[in-house]
Amino acid sequence: MEFTVTPRRALIVYLHSMKQVRQLKRFGTIQYQSRKMHYVVLYLDETQVQPATAKLKKLNFVRRVEPSYRPDVDMNFGERVDRGFFKPQNDDDEDDD
Repeated sequence: MEFTVTPRRALIVYLHSMKQVRQLKRFGTIQYQSRKMHYVVLYLDETQVQPATAKLKKLNFVRRVEPSYRPDVDMNFGERVDRGFFKPQNDDDEDDD
């Protein structure tokens, strides 16, 4: 038996009321819920994102659904630092005086 990593993605589900949070468990794993801001972070497999998003938008207690863009962002910042993407700021260069 070989272990394979399945790609997963988070969905941020904004709700009108937090009473129906338990109904979201059938779509995926609830990672975090904010009672003050009325949203839930839901993790599910990458292949299930599109069908689950369509089903979640049809629910009457869901305000909106947004996918997480973290898997799409390149997290290798070492090459960008070497190319000069991040430039250090010097406090010595003051033009006001």
